[in-house]
Amino acid sequence: MTKPPVPALSESATPAAQDIESAVERTLEGKVAKRDLPQITRQITQLVVSEQFSGPLPHPKHLREYEAALPGAAERILAMAERNLDSLIKSNQDVLIAEVEDRKRGMYLGAGLFALLIVSGFASIFVTESEIVPGLFLGAAAIGGIATFIKGRNGT
Repeated sequence: MTKPPVPALSESATPAAQDIESAVERTLEGKVAKRDLPQITRQITQLVVSEQFSGPLPHPKHLREYEAALPGAAERILAMAERNLDSLIKSNQDVLIAEVEDRKRGMYLGAGLFALLIVSGFASIFVTESEIVPGLFLGAAAIGGIATFIKGRNGT
C-alpha cells in the first residue's frame, strides 16, 4: 500500500518557512528513512513556523488586506491607534500629576501635624504641672518624625 504524496510548500508560504523546511530536511538526511523524509520535514516545519505580531496596529500584511477590502480602512486604523496613544499619554500624565499632588499634600499634612505636636508639647509645659503630658507630646513627635525619616513614606 502506498502513502499519498506529501504536498510541497504552497506558493503562498513565506520564504522563511521554505528556508526552515530546507534546513530541517538537510538536518534529517541520513537520520530518517528517505521515503519518510518529506513527510517528517513537513510536519516539523508546520510545528515550527508560526507568525506572531503584537502591537496597537495590525501586521502590515493584514493592514494591506484591510485596505484592499475597504479603501481608506488603513488610514482609519492608523488614526484610531494615534487617538488611543494620545489618550494613554494623557492618562499617564494625569496619574503622575495626581501622585505628585498627593505626595505634596502628605508632606504638608505631616509637617503640620509634626509642628502641632511640638507646639502642643511646649504649650502643655505652661498649662499643666505634670511633666508626663509634655513628654508624651514631644515623644510622639520625635518617634513619628524619626520613624518617617528612617523608614520613608512607603515603610521601606
